[in-house]
Amino acid sequence: MKKLILALLLTCCGVQISTQQYRQFSPAIYDSRSCYINQDLTAAFRSANYHFILPLYKAVGVRSNLNFVFSPNSIWIIVAAIAEGADPVTQQKLFQHLSVPNDPCVRQIYYQLATTRALPSHDVNIKNTRVWLFDDGTTVNPTWHDLVARNSLLEVVRAPIRHNPIATANEIKRIMSSSIPRLDLSGNSVILDTLDYNGLWSTAFADAVIERAPFYNLQGEPIGAVDLMRVQRRVRMAYHEKLQAKIIELPVGADGRYRMLFATIIGNNDFASAVGTVTGDLVVEIIERLQPSLVPIDVAIPRMVISSEIDMRVVLKDLGVKEVWTDPAVTSPPALPSSFVQRTTLVLNNTGLEYAYPEPQSAYSTHTGLDPILGREFIADRPFLFGLFDAETWTGLTSAVYSKPTYTFVKK
Repeated sequence: MKKLILALLLTCCGVQISTQQYRQFSPAIYDSRSCYINQDLTAAFRSANYHFILPLYKAVGVRSNLNFVFSPNSIWIIVAAIAEGADPVTQQKLFQHLSVPNDPCVRQIYYQLATTRALPSHDVNIKNTRVWLFDDGTTVNPTWHDLVARNSLLEVVRAPIRHNPIATANEIKRIMSSSIPRLDLSGNSVILDTLDYNGLWSTAFADAVIERAPFYNLQGEPIGAVDLMRVQRRVRMAYHEKLQAKIIELPVGADGRYRMLFATIIGNNDFASAVGTVTGDLVVEIIERLQPSLVPIDVAIPRMVISSEIDMRVVLKDLGVKEVWTDPAVTSPPALPSSFVQRTTLVLNNTGLEYAYPEPQSAYSTHTGLDPILGREFIADRPFLFGLFDAETWTGLTSAVYSKPTYTFVKK
């Protein structure tokens, strides 16, 4: 509001400012509804998105003991919403973290791409809730509120944080759709983020072939057991020497509009090092290297429900996003979010849209058409990386590492 008043005063008093200066001074005032950009910005958005989320992925991995799932794209969207309401200096820092330009028209295109990647349907149920919960005594900048609402960045909700902890707890439980996370309510707001995924594979895993099987560490020692879902089908695969991993792509939903990538280490690379090796360029390389197999490949992955609750405030501080949480002058009015928690739950089951019809045995005598190091199987019975992407932009909707078997052995 102070920025709006100052801008009006400058205009009334005859002080001239250029359009570019005006946008930089208060981008929330600029009416992005009048934007028109006749340019495909998908690749630029993906590059910006990867630049932010892959350091985030590594930071989450370090703090979660290499067994986690989270929604990186959702965090990107929320930090963008924070940036749009920040003071000019902090805003520029956040824009640099997000790799987004000063031009609000371009940012609006980025926001449209980011917020339309995960939409629920009859075959893929993705529910993403992004909420900034303010104390009901806090005045929210209406211009900023309009911008984040119009671009579907997040929802602003109120609760009596300062004077009614029970009512606040009930509201938080409703938003999180789960037990109440550990939250610091000392500020006047908290940020809450949830994503739940349960989708149908484009091609189902075989109903009758789910077996309890050993799960190994990278040294080949059994550390527990998982329920492996199996299927024989033609897939796209790749080998990446830097990761020392083989990667498989499994389509999800009608027409494979989502893709899930799985990567298992097959060399001597340390698993933690492999997680730290992942970069935006490497992900793009993997996607470009994926090749279809000429014959069916034996595929086995664990049936699982994996859920993580991550303190994103701490993770973002590790990455240099600091002023937002401690300096009341950063936002107007002072938001001071004392907590930012994301809860992500991902369900992998064997159900799919199409039945996996067995192919003639003669097909198995044909060369795979793939790098020989990949062999004829992909068995995820040891620590692996995986993630869900939308097929149009290859935006990372969920990223995960699985290293803890469902059924662990008890040492005697």
